[in-house]
Amino acid sequence: MFDHLVYLVDDLAATVTEFARLGIPPSPGGRHLSRGTHNALLRLGHRQYLELLALDPHSDVPSPRWMGIDVGHLPCISRWAASAGKIPDRQPVQSGQRELPNGQTLSWKLTDPGVEPAVSVLPFLIDWGTDGPHPADDLPDLGLYLAEFRLIHPDPAAIDGDLQRMGLPQRAIRGPGPKIEAVIRGPEIELML
Repeated sequence: MFDHLVYLVDDLAATVTEFARLGIPPSPGGRHLSRGTHNALLRLGHRQYLELLALDPHSDVPSPRWMGIDVGHLPCISRWAASAGKIPDRQPVQSGQRELPNGQTLSWKLTDPGVEPAVSVLPFLIDWGTDGPHPADDLPDLGLYLAEFRLIHPDPAAIDGDLQRMGLPQRAIRGPGPKIEAVIRGPEIELML
Protein backbone atom coordinates (compact mmCIF):
# COMPACT_ATOMS: atom_id res chain seq x y z
CA MET A 1 0.00 0.00 0.00
CA PHE A 2 1.29 3.47 -0.91
CA ASP A 3 2.74 5.31 2.11
CA HIS A 4 4.66 8.37 0.93
CA LEU A 5 6.62 10.13 -1.81
CA VAL A 6 10.14 11.48 -1.29
CA TYR A 7 10.50 14.80 -3.13
CA LEU A 8 14.10 16.02 -3.11
CA VAL A 9 14.65 19.78 -3.03
CA ASP A 10 17.71 22.04 -2.95
CA ASP A 11 16.63 24.25 -0.05
CA LEU A 12 13.99 23.06 2.41
CA ALA A 13 13.21 26.48 3.90
CA ALA A 14 12.75 28.07 0.47
CA THR A 15 10.52 25.19 -0.69
CA VAL A 16 8.40 25.39 2.47
CA THR A 17 7.97 29.13 1.86
CA GLU A 18 7.02 28.51 -1.78
CA PHE A 19 4.42 25.86 -0.85
CA ALA A 20 3.03 28.12 1.91
CA ARG A 21 2.52 30.89 -0.67
CA LEU A 22 0.40 28.40 -2.62
CA GLY A 23 -1.77 27.94 0.48
CA ILE A 24 -0.40 24.52 1.42
CA PRO A 25 2.13 25.09 4.20
CA PRO A 26 4.17 21.95 4.94
CA SER A 27 4.58 20.89 8.56
CA PRO A 28 8.05 20.64 10.07
CA GLY A 29 9.31 17.07 10.04
CA GLY A 30 12.70 16.71 11.59
CA ARG A 31 16.36 16.03 11.09
CA HIS A 32 17.81 12.67 10.11
CA LEU A 33 21.03 13.11 12.08
CA SER A 34 22.80 10.01 10.76
CA ARG A 35 21.74 10.74 7.17
CA GLY A 36 22.55 14.45 6.84
CA THR A 37 19.03 15.41 5.73
CA HIS A 38 15.96 17.17 7.10
CA ASN A 39 12.35 17.25 5.97
CA ALA A 40 8.89 18.80 5.99
CA LEU A 41 5.63 16.96 5.35
CA LEU A 42 2.24 17.41 3.68
CA ARG A 43 -0.67 15.07 4.34
CA LEU A 44 -2.10 13.36 1.24
CA GLY A 45 -4.81 11.35 2.96
CA HIS A 46 -5.15 8.71 5.63
CA ARG A 47 -1.63 7.46 6.45
CA GLN A 48 -0.21 8.99 3.25
CA TYR A 49 2.04 12.00 2.82
CA LEU A 50 4.52 13.92 0.68
CA GLU A 51 7.99 14.27 2.20
CA LEU A 52 10.05 17.29 1.14
CA LEU A 53 13.66 16.24 1.74
CA ALA A 54 16.83 18.34 1.54
CA LEU A 55 20.41 18.26 2.72
CA ASP A 56 20.66 19.54 6.28
CA PRO A 57 22.96 22.60 6.18
CA HIS A 58 23.89 21.97 9.84
CA SER A 59 25.09 18.41 9.22
CA ASP A 60 28.59 17.20 8.52
CA VAL A 61 27.52 13.74 7.29
CA PRO A 62 29.71 13.05 4.23
CA SER A 63 28.48 12.04 0.79
CA PRO A 64 27.00 9.83 -0.43
CA ARG A 65 23.77 10.33 1.48
CA TRP A 66 20.52 8.43 1.11
CA MET A 67 17.61 8.70 -1.32
CA GLY A 68 19.79 9.70 -4.28
CA ILE A 69 20.09 13.23 -2.93
CA ASP A 70 23.75 13.55 -3.99
CA VAL A 71 23.38 12.05 -7.47
CA GLY A 72 20.13 13.43 -8.93
CA HIS A 73 18.89 16.65 -10.48
CA LEU A 74 16.74 18.52 -7.98
CA PRO A 75 13.86 18.94 -7.49
CA CYS A 76 12.57 15.47 -8.26
CA ILE A 77 10.72 12.55 -6.76
CA SER A 78 13.53 10.09 -6.08
CA ARG A 79 11.77 7.40 -4.06
CA TRP A 80 8.44 6.18 -2.78
CA ALA A 81 7.60 4.06 0.20
CA ALA A 82 5.12 1.24 0.51
CA SER A 83 3.66 0.42 3.89
CA ALA A 84 4.57 -3.16 4.49
CA GLY A 85 3.05 -3.91 7.84
CA LYS A 86 5.74 -6.26 9.12
CA ILE A 87 8.71 -6.32 6.75
CA PRO A 88 9.58 -9.90 5.71
CA ASP A 89 12.52 -11.33 7.67
CA ARG A 90 14.49 -11.96 4.47
CA GLN A 91 14.82 -8.21 3.89
CA PRO A 92 17.70 -6.31 5.54
CA VAL A 93 16.08 -3.74 7.85
CA GLN A 94 17.18 -0.42 9.32
CA SER A 95 15.55 1.31 12.28
CA GLY A 96 14.98 4.97 12.98
CA GLN A 97 13.14 7.31 15.30
CA ARG A 98 12.62 10.96 16.13
CA GLU A 99 10.63 12.92 18.66
CA LEU A 100 7.49 14.68 17.46
CA PRO A 101 6.54 18.21 18.60
CA ASN A 102 3.82 16.69 20.84
CA GLY A 103 6.44 14.63 22.71
CA GLN A 104 5.53 11.27 21.15
CA THR A 105 8.30 9.22 19.62
CA LEU A 106 7.94 8.31 15.97
CA SER A 107 9.65 4.98 15.27
CA TRP A 108 9.99 3.03 12.07
CA LYS A 109 11.77 0.19 10.32
CA LEU A 110 12.57 0.29 6.63
CA THR A 111 14.41 -1.48 3.89
CA ASP A 112 17.40 0.51 2.66
CA PRO A 113 16.32 3.15 0.12
CA GLY A 114 19.97 3.41 -0.95
CA VAL A 115 22.20 6.27 -1.98
CA GLU A 116 21.94 5.36 -5.67
CA PRO A 117 20.39 5.43 -8.19
CA ALA A 118 19.13 8.99 -8.49
CA VAL A 119 15.58 7.62 -8.94
CA SER A 120 14.28 4.21 -7.91
CA VAL A 121 10.84 3.32 -9.25
CA LEU A 122 10.68 0.29 -6.95
CA PRO A 123 9.61 1.30 -3.44
CA PHE A 124 11.42 0.81 -0.22
CA LEU A 125 9.29 -0.84 2.44
CA ILE A 126 8.43 0.92 5.69
CA ASP A 127 6.86 -0.36 8.91
CA TRP A 128 5.56 2.19 11.44
CA GLY A 129 4.72 -0.52 13.97
CA THR A 130 1.33 -1.36 15.42
CA ASP A 131 1.48 0.77 18.58
CA GLY A 132 3.06 3.99 17.39
CA PRO A 133 1.89 6.99 15.40
CA HIS A 134 2.16 7.45 11.64
CA PRO A 135 3.63 10.77 10.39
CA ALA A 136 0.38 11.70 8.63
CA ASP A 137 -1.73 11.23 11.77
CA ASP A 138 -1.05 14.70 13.19
CA LEU A 139 -0.52 16.61 9.94
CA PRO A 140 -3.15 19.24 9.06
CA ASP A 141 -5.69 18.03 6.52
CA LEU A 142 -5.38 20.60 3.74
CA GLY A 143 -7.57 18.57 1.38
CA LEU A 144 -4.61 17.32 -0.66
CA TYR A 145 -4.61 13.93 -2.32
CA LEU A 146 -2.50 11.96 -4.77
CA ALA A 147 -4.50 12.24 -8.00
CA GLU A 148 -1.97 10.61 -10.34
CA PHE A 149 1.10 8.48 -9.74
CA ARG A 150 3.31 7.22 -12.58
CA LEU A 151 6.30 4.91 -12.45
CA ILE A 152 8.33 5.24 -15.64
CA HIS A 153 11.08 2.78 -16.65
CA PRO A 154 12.74 1.44 -19.83
CA ASP A 155 11.74 -2.12 -18.83
CA PRO A 156 8.26 -1.84 -17.30
CA ALA A 157 7.64 -5.61 -17.44
CA ALA A 158 10.56 -6.27 -15.08
CA ILE A 159 9.36 -3.55 -12.69
CA ASP A 160 5.80 -4.90 -12.81
CA GLY A 161 7.05 -8.37 -11.90
CA ASP A 162 8.85 -6.98 -8.84
CA LEU A 163 5.80 -4.94 -7.83
CA GLN A 164 3.57 -8.03 -8.13
CA ARG A 165 5.97 -10.07 -5.98
CA MET A 166 5.74 -7.32 -3.36
CA GLY A 167 1.94 -7.56 -3.49
CA LEU A 168 1.56 -3.98 -4.78
CA PRO A 169 -1.02 -2.88 -7.37
CA GLN A 170 1.06 -0.16 -9.04
CA ARG A 171 2.35 -0.75 -12.57
CA ALA A 172 5.09 0.92 -14.61
CA ILE A 173 4.94 2.51 -18.04
CA ARG A 174 7.70 2.63 -20.64
CA GLY A 175 9.96 5.65 -20.77
CA PRO A 176 13.57 6.52 -21.62
CA GLY A 177 14.81 6.34 -18.03
CA PRO A 178 13.63 5.77 -14.47
CA LYS A 179 11.30 8.54 -13.34
CA ILE A 180 8.47 9.02 -10.84
CA GLU A 181 5.74 11.54 -11.62
CA ALA A 182 2.86 12.60 -9.44
CA VAL A 183 -0.05 15.00 -9.54
CA ILE A 184 -1.27 16.27 -6.19
CA ARG A 185 -4.62 18.00 -6.08
CA GLY A 186 -6.51 19.92 -3.46
CA PRO A 187 -8.94 22.81 -3.14
CA GLU A 188 -7.97 25.22 -5.92
CA ILE A 189 -4.52 23.67 -6.42
CA GLU A 190 -2.80 21.16 -8.65
CA LEU A 191 0.90 20.33 -8.27
CA MET A 192 2.75 18.38 -10.93
CA LEU A 193 5.87 16.84 -9.46
